[in-house]
Amino acid sequence: MADKDKEPKKATPAAKKAAPAKAAVSKATTAKGAAKPAARAAAPKAKAPAKRAVARPITRVVRPEPQREERREREEERPEAPRPKIELRPLPTAPAGHAPVIKADGSSDGSVELPAAIASPSRSRGVLFQALLASLANARQGTSATKNRSRVAGGGAKPWRQKGTGRARQGSTRSPQWRHGGVVFGPNGRRYAQRLPAKMRRAAFAQALAAHAASGHVLVVDELRFEGEQARARDVVSWLARVGDTGRAVLVTAEPDERVGRATANLKEFDLRTPGTLRLTDVLRAETVLVLRPALDALAARATVGGPE
Repeated sequence: MADKDKEPKKATPAAKKAAPAKAAVSKATTAKGAAKPAARAAAPKAKAPAKRAVARPITRVVRPEPQREERREREEERPEAPRPKIELRPLPTAPAGHAPVIKADGSSDGSVELPAAIASPSRSRGVLFQALLASLANARQGTSATKNRSRVAGGGAKPWRQKGTGRARQGSTRSPQWRHGGVVFGPNGRRYAQRLPAKMRRAAFAQALAAHAASGHVLVVDELRFEGEQARARDVVSWLARVGDTGRAVLVTAEPDERVGRATANLKEFDLRTPGTLRLTDVLRAETVLVLRPALDALAARATVGGPE
C-alpha cells in the first residue's frame, strides 16, 4: 500500500489541456513585467521634495552709494559757518543799598534806593536753611499708599488643607509672600508739612532778597512795553538780552499780567510772579530778580518782620 502511494499520479486529460493556458498566462505576465521598466524609464522622474531651509542670521552689507559719497565729499569740502555768538553785556551796577533802574527798552537809567527790609535785614543762615527745608517739605503731596493683607481683596479661603499635602502651611493667598499679596510696612500716606513762625518765614524771605541785592542781581524795572496787542516770547527774550546777562530770571509784577504770562509761559528760565505768589524757592533758584517799580513796596512789606505774609 505504501508503494502505491509513492507512485506519481498520472495527469488527466483536463489537466493536460489547462497546462498550455497557464504557460500562455505566464508568458503574458513576463511580457508585462518587461514592459514596466521601459515605461518607468520613459516617464519623467518626479522631483524630490525640497529640503527645509534653516534660518540663518541675515548679514546686511551696506554698500556706499556714489551719490552719498559725493554728498559727503561736498560737505567735507564746505567750510563750516561759524555760529553767531550772543555776547551778553554784564548787568548794570549800583551803589550799596541801591538797585539799577531798567527802562522799557532794556537800557539802564540810574538807580533807586532799596527799602531797608531788603537792603539790610537781620542775617541768620540757620533760619534761611530751616525755611527752605520747610518750603520743600510743604510742596510734597504725601499721597502714596499701599495695601496690607487685610486691605487686599480676596484671599478669604484657605488655599489647601493644613496637613497631608507636603507643602508649607498657608492660611491666605493674600499673605505678603504671595503674588498679589499685601505689602508689609509700606507707605500709607503721611503729611510732610512743617510749620514755621511768621517771623522766621519773613526773615528768611528778606535774607534771600538781600543776598541778590548785595551781588547786584536785583533790578527795578520802570515799565514793560512791547509792540503789538500780544507780547511774543521772542520780544521778551530780546528785551532780556538788552538788559544784560540775567541768566534764570524771575519778574515780579504788581498784578497778574496776562499778556506777559502768555508770552513767557514756554520760557524755561523765566518765571512771572506777584509779591503774593513769590516763594522762597523762586528767589533762591533765580539768578536775577526783576521787580516792577509799583511792586517794590509790596515786596518790601512782605519782607518786613511783622508785615503781611
